[in-house]
Amino acid sequence: MKRILRLLAAGSLCAVLLSGAVFAEEASGTTASPAEMKAVVLQAGQDFDPAAGESDSKAQLDAAMSKIAEYGMNAVFFPANTSDGALFAGETWPMASSYDLLGYAAEAARAQGLSFYVLFDASCGVDGQGQYGAHGNLSAAAIQSSSKVLGELTGTYQPNGVYLTGYYNQKTAESMSIYRSEGASMGYDNWVRECVSSLVVNASAAVKSAKSDAVFGLVTDPVWANQTTDPAGSATEADFEMATDAYVDLNAIFAWADVDQVMVRCTGSLTDEAQNFKTVLTWWAQTASQYGAGVSAWICNDRLGGDEPGWKAPDQVMRQIIETRAVDGCVGAAYGSLSALDANAGGSTDVLLRYYADQIEEQDILTDLTVSTPEKRTYTTQEPQVNFYGASDPNFPLTLNGKELERNSEGVFSVEMNLEPGLNTFTFEHKEKSVVYKITREVVIIKEVSPSGSMTVEGSTQVGVTVMAYSGSTITASLGGASVTLTEQELTGDTADGNTSSYVPYKGTLTVPAATESQQDVGNITVSGTWSGITQSASGARVYVAALPQQAPGVEGEKGHLVEVTASQARTYPAGVLNNDPNGSCFPLPKGTVDYIVSDKLTYYDDTYGSGEYYILGSGVRVSASSVSSLGEAEWQLSSLSGANSWADGQYVYVSFARSGRKTAYTVSFDGVGYSSSGGVNSFAGATSMVVTLKDTRADTAAPGLASNNLLSGVSLSQQGNDTVIRFDLRKAGSFLGYRAYYDGDNLVFRFNQIPNGLSGAKIYIDPGHGGYDGGTSISGMYTEKALNADIANRVADILRSRGATVQVTDTSGYVSLDSRVNQSQSFSPHLFVSIHHNAGVSSAKGTEVYYFNPYSRQLAANLSGGVAGALGTTNRGDKYGAYRVTTHMEFPAVLVECGFLTNPDELSKLQNDSYKNAIATAIADGIQNTLTSML
Repeated sequence: MKRILRLLAAGSLCAVLLSGAVFAEEASGTTASPAEMKAVVLQAGQDFDPAAGESDSKAQLDAAMSKIAEYGMNAVFFPANTSDGALFAGETWPMASSYDLLGYAAEAARAQGLSFYVLFDASCGVDGQGQYGAHGNLSAAAIQSSSKVLGELTGTYQPNGVYLTGYYNQKTAESMSIYRSEGASMGYDNWVRECVSSLVVNASAAVKSAKSDAVFGLVTDPVWANQTTDPAGSATEADFEMATDAYVDLNAIFAWADVDQVMVRCTGSLTDEAQNFKTVLTWWAQTASQYGAGVSAWICNDRLGGDEPGWKAPDQVMRQIIETRAVDGCVGAAYGSLSALDANAGGSTDVLLRYYADQIEEQDILTDLTVSTPEKRTYTTQEPQVNFYGASDPNFPLTLNGKELERNSEGVFSVEMNLEPGLNTFTFEHKEKSVVYKITREVVIIKEVSPSGSMTVEGSTQVGVTVMAYSGSTITASLGGASVTLTEQELTGDTADGNTSSYVPYKGTLTVPAATESQQDVGNITVSGTWSGITQSASGARVYVAALPQQAPGVEGEKGHLVEVTASQARTYPAGVLNNDPNGSCFPLPKGTVDYIVSDKLTYYDDTYGSGEYYILGSGVRVSASSVSSLGEAEWQLSSLSGANSWADGQYVYVSFARSGRKTAYTVSFDGVGYSSSGGVNSFAGATSMVVTLKDTRADTAAPGLASNNLLSGVSLSQQGNDTVIRFDLRKAGSFLGYRAYYDGDNLVFRFNQIPNGLSGAKIYIDPGHGGYDGGTSISGMYTEKALNADIANRVADILRSRGATVQVTDTSGYVSLDSRVNQSQSFSPHLFVSIHHNAGVSSAKGTEVYYFNPYSRQLAANLSGGVAGALGTTNRGDKYGAYRVTTHMEFPAVLVECGFLTNPDELSKLQNDSYKNAIATAIADGIQNTLTSML
């Protein structure tokens, strides 16, 4: 009754129109529909031909309904009429076809299990003379005719719902004439609007009267009103506004008509600034929801691939569907063109159907093309190759210079491209986006030469030469008439982590002439490099050979220059080679150790470690000048061992020697172990004892009796000239977990890690690499090494703890320096240290590798490398010698695991999978456990 009173107040037109109408007392509410509408709008003349013969048009409809069902849709919208006539059988309007098309369409749709909705075009109907056709203006006769026909249609065909189109009105000379005859008392503007409202009200009443549970809906244009026209409008810029150009009064319609649904014809894309899809749909949903109505989107998929903003991208429809699911009150979508779905532009329909089948993640569709590496789009480089890393939507093609690229299942790609001398242009294209790189290559074979500057060395010293040059080059170095071909190395150490450069180190040694009575100028180190038929040269340091050096005193009365170790643990280096590289065969000297220096201060500069200043000691090792202080001239003395003792606690066994006299230097070696020139070992499995040679020391005591322990089987002392040899015999060959030597007053103490009972009682330190602002390797900002390192580290820790180990993990939520990691691990006093990283390289690089430094870490490295490679299903690149800051511990075995290559799309995909990460973590835990149990 509210509707009747409201319309009667509007004027005589409504009174006339309502005289034959039947209304429910209140709106019946929104009718149930599919959980998510997935519909197709069939277009007359495009998807079927109303003018075709009955058999042909039926075949067309059968094929269309079958295709819609095949696509997994659940509803179809079918036009009830066109400008040529009705597509259904009735007494009021002429038919545009030779038979009842709508009736057959309803039957065919239901046979396929599809909900059937009717689109009724109210802009077509009979005029005042009873002639059918399109009309631009509404009249009482047109409204009454439409309502009557709608009631008959709904009652006859019982559709799931009826959606009204063409219900607009205009101001024209014809409409003014109609106004004068039908509604002159209410004012022209009011009358034009009331015609629209009355049409919708009567249409709704007719449908609901004929079928109370039928959905009654309106098809709208995108914009009711721009905000500049009406503050209640949308943030759009449309030329056509329903409020002002079609005289649609939404307040009146929603207040008095029983409207269940609004289907918005969304012509704009998600990047259209004027009629943005999301803006339009959200506004309609919010507006309709105020009146208890729902909203669906009419997807204009026929625009796909066109030049309008956003529509060129093949994922535009998919993105719109994702938005419909995110808008409150939106019940789904209808595709405005079946033929456009069939066209499958850019594979869009294939992707859509996979998405509906829950075979695609929304995040994939929402991924735009990103090329994260290189960061700069235009730059000059000396590299012969460029490595591109990025991500894209894996459901649509990605091309580089017109050629499709392979990616992993997440759309991540990694590709290496050769650079020609001069300008190189690379164009990535994906969906609607292009990324263009312009890279100019300068050919520079030799990038760096070390040493550089000026250096003075002892006679017959082997000078280490390192040249950074293109991989695959032939590099030779010469000095004073002698030359050597340098060997290409794999980049290791802290500078190698995440490195993707084509420059690699080439290393070799040049032996300088023997010393003479005076200093010699040998000249500059010269380097020649040949790559791909191109030869270039460069110079390194100018080398001087010092005059004959002083010898360490060895008898009473001789003097020399003494220095004392001031560092807690002074790193030592081979004396016969001058470079800055740490060496795994050289063991540290504890604070308080004294020795004679037998060289002037030696300086070696390289770009990795910077400037290193050294002294050669009488004991035959080289130490950093910063780790010792001068004690001045002193006569030679012979010290002695005056006592020995041993004790043990839960983790360590200690052996202590009381000293009289100076705390002389010593060297350490292992019986049964052979070293390579770099410091790595072939194997530690044959190690039977640790041998300490104390310089200038006499053994005036017997060997101590060992405290009960499971590491050492005995200790013996022997004399070799002026030196005392201490031999620590191992209970089991190769079973050794490191040591620390220190002075406790005058007592030299050796502290050895006992071997735990498997993981029970073991202390393990796990160090995930990077952290905080240091993300390590990153792929498109989506996959950061620090996050993956921490993830696997915590999984390893959980497994180890479950097996009885005590575990500490570096907290990398913030940045942690390398020195801090070393200090934290030493404070924890673990049995084993494992640093977890992931690699970077060219796209084809793959596999697992583990680095070790001290000799007794090699077996752990080998166990972990094989185990992790097996878990990841990749290449085992093996255990490798490498001087990383965190692996150069001597107190316990320490390794750095490179689990896999983030720059390899296949490995990256696996490394994002929980099952693989669990398998890797288990393999690391197993490798640790097997290493410990094998020592018992």
